[in-house]
Amino acid sequence: MTRNMKHSARGAAPALKHSLGQNFILDPALQSELAELTGLGPEDEVLEIGAGSGMMTQALAARVRHVTAVEVDREMIPYLKAATLSLPNVEVVRADILRFDWQAFADARGPFHIAANLPYHVTTALLTGLTRLSLPIRSMHLMLQKESAEKLCAGPGEPGYGPLTLILGWTYEPEIRKYLPREVFTPPPNVDSAFISLTRRAAPPAAVRDEKKLFEVIQAGFALRRKTLLNNLMNRYRLDRGQALAWLDAAGIPANARAEQVDIVSFAALADALPGIPSDPQETFA
Repeated sequence: MTRNMKHSARGAAPALKHSLGQNFILDPALQSELAELTGLGPEDEVLEIGAGSGMMTQALAARVRHVTAVEVDREMIPYLKAATLSLPNVEVVRADILRFDWQAFADARGPFHIAANLPYHVTTALLTGLTRLSLPIRSMHLMLQKESAEKLCAGPGEPGYGPLTLILGWTYEPEIRKYLPREVFTPPPNVDSAFISLTRRAAPPAAVRDEKKLFEVIQAGFALRRKTLLNNLMNRYRLDRGQALAWLDAAGIPANARAEQVDIVSFAALADALPGIPSDPQETFA
């Protein structure tokens, strides 16, 4: 999550690495506020991504049952371990989160929450990967680029509304909890940030027979944003115009609609209206 650079008994912290997207928050009061905004409590298991030198880890550990603090930077690990040495409910793990064994973690720790200060260049890859896994994630609390956070909260017709918005929104209720200007980070990034919570829904926003098919149809609909949903579906599923029009009509979607105008309930109806769609998962939902 948000990181704090400070000196420790081991000496000065290592230089920040631009390649790892390291931008730290130096204000412990702000870090404590962000931990409080998660709403997590003494029964919660937390996976913290990007734990840095451990000040946010400390704030989380004071509130929850257990924190697994994951950090990719080998040089940062000693500072993270020193910061959490007296905390019996913290485990430090060095790992690249894009290669993390999520299933093994879930099997060992049970239902869990995620807290993360994601490097902006890995946000889409990580969130996309999580949509493909059946994991008992109860909530996610993420520091994201402001634009990325607003995309996840966008509605039909709003800027940034896209497949990742729909697919994450199928399972989670997103809410921006706090905007943070670039000046609160060291070094300041080129963009402002937002702290967003995604809380697992009690039930999806609509009924659908095949969730995997729904996600594939969403992705197909956004394949080429300049084209209508009709044209994208024709191209993806090799349908003639009449077949594609009948499919949209069965789902109650206008023939001239674009994917960015269609809500999740209509996409669910679309997925249910055409059985037997071949499986063809893609790499991202950007």
